[in-house]
Amino acid sequence: MKNKSVTSLFILLLIYLASSINVSIIAENNNQITPSLGLTPHSPISITSDNGFEVYPGNGTVVDPYIIEGYKISTTYSKGISIQYTTKHFIIRNCYIEADNFGIYFRELAESTATIINNTCINNDLCGIWFSEAGRSIVANNTCINNGLGIILWYSDSSIVANNTCTDNDEEGIILQFTSSSIASNNTCYRNSNWGIEIYDSDSCLVSYNLFQENSKHGVYIHFSDNNLVHHNTFVNNNLAGDSQASGYGTNNYWYDTALLEGNYYSDWSGTGSYSIDGSPNQFDLYPLSEPPVDYITEEYTTPEPTPTETTTVSNLFMFSFLVLCISFVFIQLIRKKENRQ
Repeated sequence: MKNKSVTSLFILLLIYLASSINVSIIAENNNQITPSLGLTPHSPISITSDNGFEVYPGNGTVVDPYIIEGYKISTTYSKGISIQYTTKHFIIRNCYIEADNFGIYFRELAESTATIINNTCINNDLCGIWFSEAGRSIVANNTCINNGLGIILWYSDSSIVANNTCTDNDEEGIILQFTSSSIASNNTCYRNSNWGIEIYDSDSCLVSYNLFQENSKHGVYIHFSDNNLVHHNTFVNNNLAGDSQASGYGTNNYWYDTALLEGNYYSDWSGTGSYSIDGSPNQFDLYPLSEPPVDYITEEYTTPEPTPTETTTVSNLFMFSFLVLCISFVFIQLIRKKENRQ
């Protein structure tokens, strides 16, 4: 089991290196695009084969992906943007989507082909952004407000969920389900009616530098999942009806950075000793932080206007930071493996 975990983390690192190159290219291309002056009203988009992309700019390669951007889609149709059964590389960015059930819906996509950046998904009854069987995807800088779920990745291993804001959703802010070896970092999960983020049957994931605030249940809920790392997150006023802001069921889930011996910030921590985690017996954050690593919200959150004025760029620094996290994660797992042999 441990060998498999370490191997999967090395695979994740290699995948991430490839993704870094892809996103760096995207960033360079973005710098050449004239900023948008507003959003164009558009009917729902449904693509069920590679041919469906041909009306959009790009050629579907890593260097020149198809681009779907700058649309305002408000519809009573089930899905605002639906892409299924494709193999081409594409980006969806700078769109505002309000549909009946799903804002953005993906199913059975070739690995490493989907990048979703800077979209707003609001008032979708089931889910803002839904990934099913779309591994090695990138979901960054999106805002999901007042949906059933904010963001869910299902059977989508080795993906990156970063810098997203999931607020006031009826259930979870973010779910990683059957989605192992993935990273959730720098996200804000605020005032959701269930958990902030749920890790379900997903192993070897990294959850770091997120804000979990005022979610009705735990900020982080790990279930049937092993070998996950949760550290340098800010927990503020989650699960007020309970005794802990985090919960985990599984083995070898660590609630602190095992190399730096630094955990998470909890607004209800006593200030001394460890912090107790709900779920399986004897779970603790042994190294709670006295200061929040991520600033928490002190003013009333307002819904952003659906009119982005410039194209989002995923910077090389952003990708480098994730690369460092991946390397650290692999290194920690190797140290743990060595210690277990002794």
